[in-house]
Amino acid sequence: MGLTRGTIGMLAAATALFAIFSAPALAADDGVPTLTTAQLKVLLSGNSLAGNGKVNDPVEPYDWVAHYGVDGTIRLKVKPEWGGTLTRGRWWLTDDGQQCRQFETGHGKKGCWRFVREGKFVRFLPTSGVAVEGRAVMLEGDEVVE
Repeated sequence: MGLTRGTIGMLAAATALFAIFSAPALAADDGVPTLTTAQLKVLLSGNSLAGNGKVNDPVEPYDWVAHYGVDGTIRLKVKPEWGGTLTRGRWWLTDDGQQCRQFETGHGKKGCWRFVREGKFVRFLPTSGVAVEGRAVMLEGDEVVE
């Protein structure tokens, strides 16, 4: 009896998530360990973040949802009260564990962050550009509704 394709996929996903939580990480200025480039790639690629731009726990409905495409595209949708606009751009990871993005319109300025895992949340810490600290919850897959 061999492993099925589904079982192999589940084992690969479990191994990748284990790597996120067990690999050594860098430390932010306040001594908090931040995720590495490899951990960020597994965490973000093909998934979404939803948050409210505040360090407190995000509440529903979220102020924004962003999808990080495996091809380096990012799509950010803001809540209807903010106009419900969809903004597109590019995202990338640096060798030293930063996630950067630049949108085509609206939030057009470049910004970079380091990420800290906090249970079901990630906290993002600004490192350069127009970037603010915030907190978001991870959502599997593409949760941006166009």
